[in-house]
Amino acid sequence: MKNRYISDWDRYAALARQAATEGAVLLQNKNQALPIKEGEKVAVFGRMQFDYYKSGTGSGGMVNTKYTIGILDALKEENIRLDQSLMDTYQEWIREHPFDRGSGWAQEPWSQEEMPLSADIVNQEMLPLCGALCMAGRNGRRAWHGICQDQSAETR
Repeated sequence: MKNRYISDWDRYAALARQAATEGAVLLQNKNQALPIKEGEKVAVFGRMQFDYYKSGTGSGGMVNTKYTIGILDALKEENIRLDQSLMDTYQEWIREHPFDRGSGWAQEPWSQEEMPLSADIVNQEMLPLCGALCMAGRNGRRAWHGICQDQSAETR
């Protein structure tokens, strides 16, 4: 008997991209900043540019994917120039503040520590650039996990 439940990963990826595109909401596009054009230079803020969450916990935590593409790789594929100085600053900070994987499956924190940004860093990185992206990430756990585990103000 033939297994009719084999996934067509290429079709699945195309459908996922279509859903993401159709589900994106742009709240404001001042000065036609988006889409970012090939060759433009952007600063990417947020540790999630390096520590990408591809799934959550609960029923979605053991998702097996054929591949994942982080934001930096996706931008490079589109020939978007990245602010290497800011990326180096983040990588140095991350060495001192590693990604917290928790103590086992479904035990990682709801969110990760983020690098503090001074006005000097933001202004220094932003002034010569066309734009910036801010990457925020959190664990995609279901709400009941948060109710049971992460009640401190720092994790919300």
